[in-house]
Amino acid sequence: MLISSKFNRFIHGVILSEIRRLRYLAFNEHRIAIRPFYLTDETLKQLLKRLDFDYPREKNGEPLSYTKLREADFLSHIAFLETIMAQNGYEPKYLDELKKEKLCLTK
Repeated sequence: MLISSKFNRFIHGVILSEIRRLRYLAFNEHRIAIRPFYLTDETLKQLLKRLDFDYPREKNGEPLSYTKLREADFLSHIAFLETIMAQNGYEPKYLDELKKEKLCLTK
């Protein structure tokens, strides 16, 4: 099943905006550090797709569009982005909100 527009909005509106808050974004395995604030949304998306080794690609090696991904691949890419943020010492605010909701549900 292909991803829904809600997933697409989530990555554009929430995750990419969280990544932009980082002063530097370092990818240790690639020995790369970037400043996400200075990149356009499209450039940042393409860079993150290319740096994710598990991201699905076309036959010519180009990363697939978010709208062509299956949900499992999309969730894998989100996990990759969350891992990169954690390696850079940043925990996204939406994860804090999820933890608070979980605590409320368990009480």
